[in-house]
Amino acid sequence: MKNNLSLDVKAHGKVILIGEHSVVYGKNALAMPIKALNITTTVSPASDESTMSTTHYHGPYLKAPSEYDGLKYVFKTLMEKAKYDDPIAITYTGEIPMERGLGSSAVVAYGTTLALNKYLELNLDDAEIMAITNHAEMINHGKASGIDSATVKADSIVFFNKNDGPKELTGSLGATLLIMDTGELGNTKEAVSLVKQQYEASSENKAKIDQLGILADETKNAWAQRNPQKVGKIFSQAQNILASFGLSTKRIDQISKIAQANGALGTKLSGGGMGGIVISLCPDQETAKKIAHLAQPYFANYWIEEI
Repeated sequence: MKNNLSLDVKAHGKVILIGEHSVVYGKNALAMPIKALNITTTVSPASDESTMSTTHYHGPYLKAPSEYDGLKYVFKTLMEKAKYDDPIAITYTGEIPMERGLGSSAVVAYGTTLALNKYLELNLDDAEIMAITNHAEMINHGKASGIDSATVKADSIVFFNKNDGPKELTGSLGATLLIMDTGELGNTKEAVSLVKQQYEASSENKAKIDQLGILADETKNAWAQRNPQKVGKIFSQAQNILASFGLSTKRIDQISKIAQANGALGTKLSGGGMGGIVISLCPDQETAKKIAHLAQPYFANYWIEEI
């Protein structure tokens, strides 16, 4: 096997619209790809030992810090499958903020699996690629539903259920999504554990998780009917449920308050919570820009997507 050339693979980020946490328990969820946020994985021959180069780490691949354990699993698994011993350099360029609910770990796990599959000429099929990506996500997050992996490879909105897998939806809602990064690090593993403790402690909390799944179904139907007002109301209902589990923060609450007072149809945290991102459904770009301006003291960055 001869690989003398570099190989690039680009993968994009994601935002969960509805169903975070309930999706872990087999309920439905809805997520969308964010093409503007992406990371390119480049695989090249190396002269000495296999290395990883990211914004935060440059050094031997298998000696990277523990937050890269999912990637190390991908690397070891594919190198062993290919029985390939030559050193390679893997470089990650472009940045998706880590631990914000934007899918950064799934993006690099999927991108690395795709890139090494091509570079090592393994010819893995889609199911094998996703199984490896999802296992890396389990290492990263403790209990991963698979929605992140499904959405970072998708081209349109994904309706997801652990049992049925992903289904891409066609058509637009006819609204504008404002995505705001609070700058506060979320911790998916910690958030999932927090919800699990409460879920197992009472039937009331189980019912709340069930309700989040129902809200995902209602969002899917409202999307098909191009009814952004209905989706906005669902967002606010979901935020109340997520906040009741201790997943919101003062900053998320403040952003939500500003958004709702200035024309947002609905606002909620997205992803694990306890930090991370806030999404506001807006009727148009003008409203989204106004909210972004007013809420600027409470976030680190923002993006606007037509949906």
